Amino acid sequence: MESEGREAAVNAAGVSRGQNVVYVIPHDWASIAHFMGPLLDRVDSSLPQVQLVVLTPDAEVAAEVAAATVRLAADRGVEVMAATSVGRAKRLLKVRAAHVLTGTPGTLVSLMHAAALKSEHVRAAAIAWADELLVLGGASALETFMAELPKDGARVLVSASLTPDVEALIERYARRARRVLSPLNDADQPTTIDYVSVSPTSRLSALVRLLDALDPASALVFVRDEANEERVRDLLRSLGYSATDSPVRTGRVAQPGTGLVVLYDLPASREELRETVGAEPRRVVALAQPRQLASLRVLAAQGAVKAFALPGAADLARDRDTAMRGELKEVLTTGEFGRELLALEPLLEEYDGIEIAAAALRLLERERSRPVVPTREPKAASVGTTVRLFVNVGSRDNVRPGDLVGAITNQTGITSADIGKVDVRESHSLVEVASSKATSVVEKLTGTSIRGRRAVARVDTERPPRAGAREPATRGSGGRGAGDRGSDRFRRSDQPSRSSSRRRDRE
Repeated sequence: MESEGREAAVNAAGVSRGQNVVYVIPHDWASIAHFMGPLLDRVDSSLPQVQLVVLTPDAEVAAEVAAATVRLAADRGVEVMAATSVGRAKRLLKVRAAHVLTGTPGTLVSLMHAAALKSEHVRAAAIAWADELLVLGGASALETFMAELPKDGARVLVSASLTPDVEALIERYARRARRVLSPLNDADQPTTIDYVSVSPTSRLSALVRLLDALDPASALVFVRDEANEERVRDLLRSLGYSATDSPVRTGRVAQPGTGLVVLYDLPASREELRETVGAEPRRVVALAQPRQLASLRVLAAQGAVKAFALPGAADLARDRDTAMRGELKEVLTTGEFGRELLALEPLLEEYDGIEIAAAALRLLERERSRPVVPTREPKAASVGTTVRLFVNVGSRDNVRPGDLVGAITNQTGITSADIGKVDVRESHSLVEVASSKATSVVEKLTGTSIRGRRAVARVDTERPPRAGAREPATRGSGGRGAGDRGSDRFRRSDQPSRSSSRRRDRE
């Protein structure tokens, strides 16, 4: 009776013994439970063998699936392992049993050839996400691995969309599979979704920057995963959104009057997105990894999916272009062109003037982007007028003097007249600024992004002299200093001067 009840539960979940299933769901961490939950019911924790394998596009997805599965199987006694490298997985499989193994097809084939993975014990195999795996060129290793699996095992295929290549994969490995998807219907109105590109570990910081940039009067942060919801709630409390009637909250359904919906996790279907957003017009912004853009377009149901640039690097780039145009206007209004016009005139027979200007600008930017190699040590700043600052970005970060000047003027509000010599080294830069502005520059420049790297600025301290270096003679110093001069004075006082001798002769 118990086995019959368990089999009925499996059938209800969508995966029965020998049955193949295709899931069309967004590529999202919170969506993993949709297909892994039913698959875990096929695992017998009393048997110390790998019984379920999940083939992923890369090691990062393998780790994500494994982490989600660990939480799903927390009370089942099921051991899970992410094979993110062949050597580590091979060594660990020899000393401990794993019931669920995730990894790329190439990694799993290597483990199979090394006898660390026994294919005859595998009861089910899942391919997640198939569309991305095909794009990354994993079809050949996938074919090798799938050929070794038992024919009566279940096959589950997960994809963000059903492309012709994915359909061919379904026909090959999951024929007559039952499909679990949310088809487009009349209720699926196109939704415009803005997105901010993030990595799996940068979503919280991106959420802070998004809320700072938009400063919404009311917002819903959509979170499907319980652990993520706890992290987001702690973050919102730290930002001051701690009251029960807070205008920014977590949840799954937007309340009337909510102006912004932030998709921290992606909805599992268009229906879930529709329930979250509701019928009122609202702005929707998703925190999405680049690999999730295909899923976003599916959820948008033919609506626009547009990138939203957070303030920072994009603003700096726009400011740099504005400064460049200002330089050009200054030259155009004050300069006199003679040789330059004659040099460019023959090109007008083949190219438009704006094309020639664009090419000249590219040459200029290419020249400016070249690393500056100092030929000699820069002179020390004059005491009381300027201070030399150390900044932790250099030529290996593709930083040029104009980038530093632009970042300082944009972030601190000082003018270029307050900036002296800019010396770009390989791993750092030295910038002279007015003494009265140094503290402000250090505070406001630190933490900003220069060429994609977080800048750290501080006042550059003088280095001690090298051992054995000759120091200038000063009062009280040894060597050729006070002692030698003292001896000279002693010798001069001991011997009469030439003028004194002449005076005595006349007398």
